Amino acid sequence: MRIEKLYAPYYSENPYILLADDSREALVVDPGYGALEQIQSTLDNLQATVAAVLCTHGHSDHIWDAHAVAGSAPVYIPAPDEYRFHPDKLDPRERIEHQMNLPPWQEPQNLQVLPDIAAVEGVELAPGIFLRLLPAPGHTEGSSLFLLETSKVSGSAAQDAQIPFNQWLRYSNQEDRLLTKLALCGDVVFADSVGRTDLPGGDSKQMLHTLRTLQNVIDPDTVLLPGHGRATVFGLEKAHNPFLAQARYQG
Repeated sequence: MRIEKLYAPYYSENPYILLADDSREALVVDPGYGALEQIQSTLDNLQATVAAVLCTHGHSDHIWDAHAVAGSAPVYIPAPDEYRFHPDKLDPRERIEHQMNLPPWQEPQNLQVLPDIAAVEGVELAPGIFLRLLPAPGHTEGSSLFLLETSKVSGSAAQDAQIPFNQWLRYSNQEDRLLTKLALCGDVVFADSVGRTDLPGGDSKQMLHTLRTLQNVIDPDTVLLPGHGRATVFGLEKAHNPFLAQARYQG
């Protein structure tokens, strides 16, 4: 599998392009405002088209260019955050921010909530791209992680991930092994930090519960590909992230 990490200048957000081996139909994740040309250029270089767009949650810096990237392809969002694609349903504070900082909103042609099976067995959103949804509310109501496994991974996101993965192998005294487990984690967990909870839809108590739950269910070898900043490894965050430590006692 190839995973390319891109850059959207609005809040320095990380879109991703996932492409299975021997496929030319890609999954685009979190196409934030300002990354459209970069996404299209990368797709052209890969000789790939868009099979679907996935948004890890519904904040504007993760969804704003979804309509332009997807065209008629489906745009998937966790059900609790679907309302964020409809400006009239947003908190007035969010609407004002959008009007002041962003071009006019355009709703995707083919918006879909992720099916329930995505959290049970997983779902194939693009050819060869199987993801399992792990609900992780707190940053927003619908914030989620998306877990995937692959026998090998390449691309700029893999290069970004290999450095912390090697650090994790040394820290955990493990023999050399391949990077095979990943999670697209949106704004839930970052390197040494977590997503903020003071925005509309955020809940600090819910976030503590989420962070405690994640520590019980996510393999420490899992590489986290966040919505902002650099990649990290869940084992490193479990060992050093102060917010995860707090959640173990208060979550």
